[in-house]
Amino acid sequence: MANPTAKPPGFKAPKPRRLSTSLTPSASTPGSKPNARSKPNSLIGSSLAAVTSGQRRAMIGEAAYYIAERRGFDQGRDVEDWLLAEREIDAALSA
Repeated sequence: MANPTAKPPGFKAPKPRRLSTSLTPSASTPGSKPNARSKPNSLIGSSLAAVTSGQRRAMIGEAAYYIAERRGFDQGRDVEDWLLAEREIDAALSA
């Protein structure tokens, strides 16, 4: 029987990082230029305008990893984990 907590070969867990409680990007300090790649994701609502699509995707990826970890990295449920993480992140950002 395979070890349910074993990670697939070559798998690297994301480094834990502290998420800001503010939805404003740090590049918006007075006198600084906004990053050209910091285009807000306009597809998911105006309340999330301060979060770029890249930042949102990174948050969803990290949340999906922790969801998979909690259930023991069962094979074949990665899409389910991603969709659940997407709903959780979007709900948190729109709150």
